[in-house]
Amino acid sequence: MWLDAGIGLRLRVRDLPILPHLRPVVGSETCASPNLLDDALIEAGDRPVAFSIDLKAGRLLGNWQNWGLHDECDAVSLARHVIGMGVGTLIVLDLARVGTGTGTGTEPLLRAIRDEFPDLDLIAGGGVRTWADVDRLGEAGATGVLVASALHNGALRAPRPA
Repeated sequence: MWLDAGIGLRLRVRDLPILPHLRPVVGSETCASPNLLDDALIEAGDRPVAFSIDLKAGRLLGNWQNWGLHDECDAVSLARHVIGMGVGTLIVLDLARVGTGTGTGTEPLLRAIRDEFPDLDLIAGGGVRTWADVDRLGEAGATGVLVASALHNGALRAPRPA
């Protein structure tokens, strides 16, 4: 179970309940600095922490300047930074596409991250509408896909049709 509750804004990992299989998610939107992520990793102990690269129309959300990035589109450098800090799971999510059914548009970013980090658990989401989108994300390097609206509205059905 993953919990993205805005860690860094007003909540810390230590504030989360200690439940079996609960994985904290720290997002770039609310994690304003590497120090906050470092604290979250320490507080998590042996629980794995996922980091979400939160985008809006391809631009990083949050205080990207505090991460020493070149600009608001420098998501690959952010990925390098957090992986170097010990994060083993990255989520790439363009919030402008969530619920739109327009596709994620993050395939180039996924490919760039996958090329540098072949063993990374890389999750994609935001705008998934069909099994073809899931396939495209897998081809771009995603090991998993977040889907909600397409399941709720019946556009994507599970199990996958033959």
